Amino acid sequence: MAVKAKLEGHVFDLDSLVELFREGESKVSKEDDGYYLSSSELDGLMGDGGRLVEAATRLLQKVTGVARILDSSFRPVSLPGTFVEDDGDGGTRRHHVVAADTAVVRSKACAVIVSTDDGQSSVSEPPPSPPAEGPPYLQLASSHPDVAEALEILGKPSVSLNWVDLYKLYEIVRSNIGGEKAVRATQWVPDGDISAFTASANRPDVSGSDARHARASGAGLPKRTMNLAEGEAFIRSLVEAWWKSLSGKPTN
Repeated sequence: MAVKAKLEGHVFDLDSLVELFREGESKVSKEDDGYYLSSSELDGLMGDGGRLVEAATRLLQKVTGVARILDSSFRPVSLPGTFVEDDGDGGTRRHHVVAADTAVVRSKACAVIVSTDDGQSSVSEPPPSPPAEGPPYLQLASSHPDVAEALEILGKPSVSLNWVDLYKLYEIVRSNIGGEKAVRATQWVPDGDISAFTASANRPDVSGSDARHARASGAGLPKRTMNLAEGEAFIRSLVEAWWKSLSGKPTN
């Protein structure tokens, strides 16, 4: 029987997840009493609260990882521990267990207001929705272990990642495609950004105690550096291009 996990958080975050995962095997939907995450990964676990929470947390972690890349306004939502099972005959069964917080996405959508000739305003009909962005990238994790490893880092409950997290993601991509020369050859990100990112992530004379290393190596300060927000934007661009290449999509 189908099982779904209730989500809690800011409406902007939840609506963004609905937009990214409105279809597919794992989906987020808005219902009369709130927002829910559903997947076959949860089915059949209603009688085992521990396994149910574990599976839902793991699923939301992957959803979060994809959303963090596709939406730059990332903020946490949580699993309050409420699960609903559809019995197939129109009835439902609710179960509540203690669940750990996890993290998701932030975004805001606005209606388009069109002014008419008579001075009145109306809300335009939205164009047909394109396919949801999230599911294809979520599916990559099942066939690419490096993508699954990246999603474990991206799915952390923190609002933002730190330099250690970001550099690990860079190392995963770099290793997957054959080294730093290969990264530069892809031209997925500007060549100068790679040097600025690695210097900023590693050097305490650039990023202080947040840097990966306690002592700087090499010559003096690099010509270009990044702050943490810029480093996260760099990794977001790099990882998304990597995912597109694995999916056979254009990367530019």
